[in-house]
Amino acid sequence: MDGQITVQGNENVITPITAPQKGGTFRSFGKLIREFISIGVWLYVPIKLFVFDIDLFLVKRFLPDYVPLLSLKFFVWIGVMALFLSFTKNMTVLIWILYVVFYPAVFLFWRIPSFIIRQNSWVLGVAYINALVSFYKSFKYAFVSASVFLISLATILCSSKPIFLWSSILAILVLLTISFFHTFLLVFKPSNVYQLYTKAFSGVRKIGTTSFALDENMKNLPLDRLDQQQIQKWTANLQLFVLFNRVCLFAAKKLRDYQNSGLNIVSNLLVLFQLIVFTILSFACINFGLFEINRELFNFKIAPTFFTFFYDSFNSLLFRSAQGALPAMPISQAIWMVESFLSFVLGGILVSLLLSVKSQRHSDELNKVVGEIEKEGKSMESFIREEYKINTIDDAIAELQRLKANFINIIFTLSKNID
Repeated sequence: MDGQITVQGNENVITPITAPQKGGTFRSFGKLIREFISIGVWLYVPIKLFVFDIDLFLVKRFLPDYVPLLSLKFFVWIGVMALFLSFTKNMTVLIWILYVVFYPAVFLFWRIPSFIIRQNSWVLGVAYINALVSFYKSFKYAFVSASVFLISLATILCSSKPIFLWSSILAILVLLTISFFHTFLLVFKPSNVYQLYTKAFSGVRKIGTTSFALDENMKNLPLDRLDQQQIQKWTANLQLFVLFNRVCLFAAKKLRDYQNSGLNIVSNLLVLFQLIVFTILSFACINFGLFEINRELFNFKIAPTFFTFFYDSFNSLLFRSAQGALPAMPISQAIWMVESFLSFVLGGILVSLLLSVKSQRHSDELNKVVGEIEKEGKSMESFIREEYKINTIDDAIAELQRLKANFINIIFTLSKNID
């Protein structure tokens, strides 16, 4: 027998010798390579298509003698793919291709949830669900805003015609105004995420009590007078209702834990940080566009670049004077004054609103949602008492345990986490 024998007292204990799992190491290395390839592809393609030719930039920067070979990159990619196919199975190739193509979905709906599950943190889980729902609800606004800004930015960086530059500057100013107004409204507008929780639980309860209610000929009959098929239906329906009750109380408890964690403050800070970055970048674009229209609008010792205006925009938001390109005429000075005023709005108003009014509103809304979800659970408990003639939810659970219901272990687990 392969193994290592050690003596403890009068007993021989056989400890198997475990060989290194080389296959597992190779698989882990392969998964790591696949992860890097997926991230690289999803960084490379958007930059290549929408920002600039990253291939040409890198080759010119590090291998200028090989620039002519860029015209052959299609054949290089074919060669790399052929080499990869030569050493892998067809199924492996298919899995890798699907993984790379759908990597954003894999990352959002598998990687992050897996990480949260490993952390065993329901608070993080609730925060992540809130973030996904919020992203979905604001996707149209975010996509349109990002599209307008990127088109305007590309126009300012690449065009020299005043009509296009003025149009882009105006578009960014309008977009910036809308962003501040939208952030201000967020302070006082009810959260779509929490409203969705209430609607979801209420909708499920209404559908469940309508679709899985007992037949009229079963309601008034004692359990011992039902046949086997009726008992199965009775048990199946009851366990769904009890499970819904447990899920309601469990969700209410976890939402209350999320409220006590203070993660909503982190969310508000991220919103504020996003607006600050967008403001700095917007005024950098506006000033650079004005500079391209008329260079006499600014005084400078060294010809400024886009980064110069970004740096000056950052200083303006901190109430510091410009360092590289000083506003020299009413238009550029007015833009400088507008940014200084918006920095006051950010620091003096939005910070206090987001961290005080918004936090208090968030707490009130979450309390209301928790109360509504608990109300749905209690409403289901009343329905069970009337429909099944059972006194308490604990009696219903005991009956399901006696009948060996399929979901009884899940119900027990949820019940333990509710207490």
